[in-house]
Amino acid sequence: MALQSLQLSQFRNISALAITAHPEFNLIYGENGSGKTSLLEAIYYLAHGRSFRSRVHQRLIKDDTEQFTLHAKVSNNQQSYSLGLQRSRSSELLLRLNGANVQRLAEFAELLPVQLLTPDSFRLFFGGPKERRQFFDMGVFHVEPGFFPVWLQFNRVLKQRNALLKQRRRYDDEFAYWDQQFANLAWQLQAQRHKYVQQLAESYNLLVENNALLADISMQLQSGWPERINSEQALLELLQQNFEQDSRQGFSQYGPQKADLKLKKAQLNVEEVLSRGQLKVLLFALKIAQNNVISNSGSKQPLLLIDDLASELDVSSTQVVFEYLTQINSQVFITAINADQVSPYIAAQRSKMFHVEHGQITARTDEDGRTT
Repeated sequence: MALQSLQLSQFRNISALAITAHPEFNLIYGENGSGKTSLLEAIYYLAHGRSFRSRVHQRLIKDDTEQFTLHAKVSNNQQSYSLGLQRSRSSELLLRLNGANVQRLAEFAELLPVQLLTPDSFRLFFGGPKERRQFFDMGVFHVEPGFFPVWLQFNRVLKQRNALLKQRRRYDDEFAYWDQQFANLAWQLQAQRHKYVQQLAESYNLLVENNALLADISMQLQSGWPERINSEQALLELLQQNFEQDSRQGFSQYGPQKADLKLKKAQLNVEEVLSRGQLKVLLFALKIAQNNVISNSGSKQPLLLIDDLASELDVSSTQVVFEYLTQINSQVFITAINADQVSPYIAAQRSKMFHVEHGQITARTDEDGRTT
């Protein structure tokens, strides 16, 4: 998978912009507010149908215009795909894949595995379990073909069970039916997540094996129910036993919707042990390891978007990060204020450089010959 080209129209402060990307590294530099992060945002939006900077899509539409348009050409397994997305102020969403209308954003997500690293990515450590579920479920989605249908079905069952909890005070046959569905789907999700986290840990350990600080960090997947629950039947019995408490609270207190990934160093949470700079290096290692798992699954080559790479990294940490990045089997897009924050670490033949100013982009050649 590689993003070959990207076109933006009326997106943020960009009236019109087009780039042809390098299959490995793409450095986008410019002053704050120039529009460089908007390029990453556009790629992310194509893959996820939402922005990582704003929940209000109208803010992404250039002033005095009615809609923005994104278009990308991507290659996957020697096949080319054309992805088009248009979003209007009235919230109308138009998706086109190879010239035909499609209804589900999941079809774009399947073709465009995109991970993001921004200064806000520390939420992986300091945020709640939802942040970490989103992280590892992104990997499961792209590695386990059966995950997404089961995940959708489970969330429908969870919604139904929670609605019944608010209405019923007695456990009846209807509740028993939904609990059986709940336990079955929950057990399937847990098996897929467990298998994936094992792969993630193996990829991570291979990446950091020579880094004494990061090599002893462990990953512990918490299923969303007590460790003593060791079968689907035991989970079903747990749901039945806790019906009254769930009913009082109005929601299901156990299940894969409560899963978490604990990252430990010497039995302590990593955020209690590592500095901010060290946590950022760990973030890079986790994202790169996840990209490599997805890539090694055989069908996809993911993209990694890195906004403001140099933030909170000293020289030695930057060197470590680029040692890891040279081992990534992915296409990478990096933003920085100055090109020399990044360019010394990337071989010229493996990269392109783009300068962004006032929403306009220019391909640049540096002293090593980097150009389009």
